[in-house]
Amino acid sequence: MTAPQERAAGRTRRVREAAQALGVRAVLLAYWGTTSLLARCRANARTGVGESVRRKA
Repeated sequence: MTAPQERAAGRTRRVREAAQALGVRAVLLAYWGTTSLLARCRANARTGVGESVRRKA
């Protein structure tokens, strides 16, 4: 390969790695958000309207 082709290949590799890292971050953010949302929904479902959150002595 010539020098310009090597530079282009290196640039392409960096762009591909950056896109892959961005994809991993997006998946982790979606997982974290979904888990957080489901945990909140389940916490609200466990306590009824007339129930106290505090434990009775």
